[in-house]
Amino acid sequence: MCMRYYWELVKHFFLANSRHGTHSPFVYKLADTVIYRAPRVDGVGLKFPVHFSVRYAALLNDMLVFMGLQSVGDLSTTVPTDAVWLDLTEVSVIEVKKLVKAGMVVVVHEPYRTRETLAKWRSLIADHDLQVSIDLFHFGLLLHRDEQRKENFVLRYPYTR
Repeated sequence: MCMRYYWELVKHFFLANSRHGTHSPFVYKLADTVIYRAPRVDGVGLKFPVHFSVRYAALLNDMLVFMGLQSVGDLSTTVPTDAVWLDLTEVSVIEVKKLVKAGMVVVVHEPYRTRETLAKWRSLIADHDLQVSIDLFHFGLLLHRDEQRKENFVLRYPYTR
């Protein structure tokens, strides 16, 4: 990783909030009951793509189960899924917006990894059609919630998980 990536990580840490910095009941409850709690051991698991092996898989699983989702796909998945995991180097901003507008929860892998992915991430979280973005630095979630005003949540990634 380049020096810029680590600089962004330090900036993210100082700018991020814990659950107490959120002003959304939905995101507060997500942070309080899932993100900053020990991993669940009840065996509830989502169906992930076969090659899915990222270090935040357990946390992502718990977050998406909390949201009531059943499965996660990627752009090559042909069966319908509730959420899609993607890398911004492989997709355009317009394609991501279409997915979110269609009701899909979009999981963005490493949005700070390169200048290109960071520029796309910032463009997406600035878009007024994407009501909620949750930025945990190593991954982010984009979703559309009619009942919530536009807000971008920058939360600390729970490294102890």
